[in-house]
Amino acid sequence: MKRLFTIVIAMFALWQISSAQFVEQTSGVTTALQSVSAVTDQVAWTCGVGGKVLRTTNGGTNWLNASGNLPTTTDMYNIFGLGADTALVTGSPATGTMVWKTVNGGTNWTQVFAQTGGFMDAIWMMTSLTGFMYGDPVGGRWSLWKTSNGGNTWDSTGLNVPQVGSEAGWNNAMHVLNNNIWFGTNNSRIYYSATGTLPFSVQPTPQVNSYAIWFSVPLFGLSGGAQAMSTSNNGVNWTNTATAPGAGNISGITGTGITFYLIRQATSIYRTDNNGANWTTQYTAPAGNYYHIQRARLGNRIWAVRSNGGISMSTGIVGVTPITGTTPDRFELSQNYPNPFNPSTTIRFAIPNNSLVTLKIYDAIGREVETLVNEFKTAGTYDVNFNAANVTSGIYFYTISAGDFKDTKKMILVK
Repeated sequence: MKRLFTIVIAMFALWQISSAQFVEQTSGVTTALQSVSAVTDQVAWTCGVGGKVLRTTNGGTNWLNASGNLPTTTDMYNIFGLGADTALVTGSPATGTMVWKTVNGGTNWTQVFAQTGGFMDAIWMMTSLTGFMYGDPVGGRWSLWKTSNGGNTWDSTGLNVPQVGSEAGWNNAMHVLNNNIWFGTNNSRIYYSATGTLPFSVQPTPQVNSYAIWFSVPLFGLSGGAQAMSTSNNGVNWTNTATAPGAGNISGITGTGITFYLIRQATSIYRTDNNGANWTTQYTAPAGNYYHIQRARLGNRIWAVRSNGGISMSTGIVGVTPITGTTPDRFELSQNYPNPFNPSTTIRFAIPNNSLVTLKIYDAIGREVETLVNEFKTAGTYDVNFNAANVTSGIYFYTISAGDFKDTKKMILVK
């Protein structure tokens, strides 16, 4: 469904995004940017009206035109970046919907999908090869598609979900976490699949519209219509949260743990540090209404895009806190403190040289719960805060990998 703004007038927290401030970046355009996809803290893509695509590979210091041979007569509504050079983007002219792919940074785009009479709302790649996309119903069934070859071809086999009444979706209104897929509608419901294929179950919502969806862990997530909604049981039940400040429909949600950021069809970004129980105004842009917001999938940074080509980027994020002092002489993963804990604890690690660091949490039977750190870090000692307000009591394990170093320790949550 075409962006609502054109037709409506205006558990488990592994680390929190804290002290996030926002600054304006120079996009080089003044037309609407309607979707943003952040791959890392350095690499992000955005798209908008008139076939416009931009990308950055240096944290937004420079945004480069990556529109290539995309048709300037087609507005682009959703984009998914897989890396610095590869992305998928979808646009929907009057005749239907199309998807294009680039593998050379936007110099050239190849059409990989077309559907007469359709409107593709969102694309999400789980891996470099496996992905899912959803669009407004065509011929009485939702337009649901999957790929197993990086988006080069798309297949709807086994994805027949009937349309109910005149329901439709919203661009950007889909979230994927592991194999869990949620997508929003204008029919007081969210559709959900735990496997990316049938069955899709219906999750009733207290808001008619679900314009945005974001889950920090499979159990806990937020969605938004006229106000925010939350779930603590994977979406089986959705309830209204405290009303975020401001006016206008919610157009985007992102975050991690119990900290979420929310935007409306207005100029401000709002923040909650307690799963939506309370909201504060985090930042107000100089002009333009926010259309989409997203945190980097492999990093901490947040980008938000607006109706006037504006791009806001977060700075000063404390996801991993560096500890000042001398450079450590060996790799080390310390025992979390306190342990046992309720509900938060601190994990410290040390790396003697620059390394790609991953720090992951596992449950007692070895299932990966969440990624705490997955980024390049310079040599030093770091603290990571772990707030387990959304998780039940039990034994958990945390594992670090940095270079050839790997270590695992146990921690106990007691509530």
